[in-house]
Amino acid sequence: MKTKDTRHKLIVCITGDIDDFKTETINCLDSYFSVLHDYNVKGTFFITAKAAEEYPERVEHIVKHQHIVEGHGDIHEAFYESVPVQTNRLIKMKKTFLTLFDLNIEGFRAPWYKHNNNTYQALDDAGLNYDCSKKRFEIAFKYIPFIQKRYIFSNGYPFFKPALKLMAAAYNTYHNSPRLPYRITSNVVEFPTLGVSDYTLIDDPRGPLFRPESSEMMGKIWIECLASLQKSGSGVMTIQVHPGRLSPGYLDSIEYFFKNAVQLGAIFSTPREIRRNYPDYYVVK
Repeated sequence: MKTKDTRHKLIVCITGDIDDFKTETINCLDSYFSVLHDYNVKGTFFITAKAAEEYPERVEHIVKHQHIVEGHGDIHEAFYESVPVQTNRLIKMKKTFLTLFDLNIEGFRAPWYKHNNNTYQALDDAGLNYDCSKKRFEIAFKYIPFIQKRYIFSNGYPFFKPALKLMAAAYNTYHNSPRLPYRITSNVVEFPTLGVSDYTLIDDPRGPLFRPESSEMMGKIWIECLASLQKSGSGVMTIQVHPGRLSPGYLDSIEYFFKNAVQLGAIFSTPREIRRNYPDYYVVK
């Protein structure tokens, strides 16, 4: 991946949160990994320390398949406390993975993305290098009434797409979620994550609640977001695709996404790799 024109690349990072390992069995993970391996994609899995303690063999299985393990908190609760409290929680999280698996955790995503500005300083103080707790939208697919959530498949979509892109741009500006990763503290790099996750499309009460037989439509929505990012010339799309939610019934969604992302010229990487090896690819804000 390392090239001189890195900043002109369209890069996709595949991530998934694991809260408690209740659904992410070995069979579930193997089915999910089979699709990733077919496309030579390395996933990043944000796992709570509590889940790792209770199911160490599943963490080891992820590492065995050469995917990245990062932190999702000590327990699956929001990060809204003071800087010292959050720092202590993060240090406890890191210590768990180091003690049990000899893994040095470098990145973090807050449970449910719920965090405050203290989180960034706490990450810095705890010695973490990057964060994926902010959301970003390429096209406004969320907070739209249920019946309209399938609008990209309607005949009128080309006409109201510009307005949806403006809505997304306004969200991204307000929440400081640009298309490129950026330094949010002196040491921590922020990787905004696409807000249209599998939860939005499968479980969110606002719909559209796709069924497994329609899972390819989810992939089409993610590709529509990636195509929108591509028109800017470059960028990083960090996408949330939980193994426990997609495997095995919804795997057609990521298979469709992978196949078409490659056709758009995207390459796959991980936030850890970008943070470590491509200082020219994130910016100082």
